[in-house]
Amino acid sequence: MVQIISAALELFARAGGGGSGGGGSSGGDGDGIVFLALVGYVPTHGLGAFLRRKLPSESGAASLLAHVITWPLSIIWAIACFAMFGSGFFGSIVALGAIIGAPAGLFNWFSEVLKQSAEVKQRLKRAAANDPMWDEAQLVDFAKQTFMRYQYDWSRQDTESMKQYMTEGYHYHASLFIYTLQLMQRTNTMEDIVIDEAVVMQVHDDQNDANDRVTIGITARAKDTLINTAANAAIFTDNSSFTEYWTFARSGSTWLLADIGQATADMDAYNNELAAFAARNKYCYSVDMGWLFIPERGQLFGQAKFGVSDINNHAVGLYKESLLVQLYTYAAFNGAQPRVIAQVNVPKTYGNIIVHRKQSSNINTRGLERIETEWIQFNQQYEVYASNAEQATSFELLNPTYMEQLAALPFAVTIEVVDNVIYLYTDERGTDVATYGIMLDLVHKAFKELRL
Repeated sequence: MVQIISAALELFARAGGGGSGGGGSSGGDGDGIVFLALVGYVPTHGLGAFLRRKLPSESGAASLLAHVITWPLSIIWAIACFAMFGSGFFGSIVALGAIIGAPAGLFNWFSEVLKQSAEVKQRLKRAAANDPMWDEAQLVDFAKQTFMRYQYDWSRQDTESMKQYMTEGYHYHASLFIYTLQLMQRTNTMEDIVIDEAVVMQVHDDQNDANDRVTIGITARAKDTLINTAANAAIFTDNSSFTEYWTFARSGSTWLLADIGQATADMDAYNNELAAFAARNKYCYSVDMGWLFIPERGQLFGQAKFGVSDINNHAVGLYKESLLVQLYTYAAFNGAQPRVIAQVNVPKTYGNIIVHRKQSSNINTRGLERIETEWIQFNQQYEVYASNAEQATSFELLNPTYMEQLAALPFAVTIEVVDNVIYLYTDERGTDVATYGIMLDLVHKAFKELRL
């Protein structure tokens, strides 16, 4: 039986890795055994995970109820699996899957595990010996309190309250995030929040206390809902467990939140040059923004799916302290060709307009009318489509000066306008400082033509 358990666990591990592009055979007995194991595993894991979310572990009675419900039903399902698949090897695999699924769902076994290294443990011990500010229990408790307070303020878009526990720089960054949501007529609410784990992950105890930094990993779960406030409707809801890395900077006798990093972020993709570029232009940089700011409308984002599509290398800032500008890469799905996008919000509405080079491919103009401009040379190079011809003729960027600047670029840039949002984008360049610099320059020239 021990050998069966080991084999099943190995099969589970293999089933969870590799992705769609992984190597290996495309069938055979191994895949059949994995399938049988998952037949037993999936229902009991789903039940355990559902009850874990609905009956928080902090409540002793609720936790007991979750176990009282899950284990008997899992045993019944395991017995049923024996009856369906026989009492031999295959029946044992299915039944074992049913038994393993219960604790995996109840205890969230396969979520990311936070581990404190021996080096961090020693650093923390040495720091705490000379300074009570480094007491591990107090640090973890402080991080948990700040975490819960931030979820409350974030859900209510209360940037004034955030000032009390954030560094000035991170408060500005968080305020830009909220301003972006407000312009998109969205809120992102966090409800039924449960912290499963909090661990000190990094310690920097400097001779100058003002340079002290600590990073605490937090694994939690919540009802994470993105809401369209104009329609008062949920756009997307995520109930999955998540892990974040919260960095605090010391400020006298307290700590201030200086950064929140996502565990889903590929830190190998963190672009130091782009971060420096953003800082030089008084923008804020994030390596991973996920799906929070993905638009719902327009041709460019027609294939977007919340929870699947992704925004990375995100830089956000203000033009003349009021007009929001974003630069980022966008991929509609994993493996899709990323596009570098410059996005600006303007005070005027133009309907839906697309301007692109004639040789450009994969441009969706469905539902739009072809518009001819009065410039023959421009019409030879570009096509214009719009939902409303009158609004298109009032679009200030449709002029020889701006179009000559686009035509002079060594790569194609497409313009899409969706009401009061202008997108300038290319899929012919990589994510580098040169491309971001050119796109930002186009934004500034656009503001000039728009007289903003």
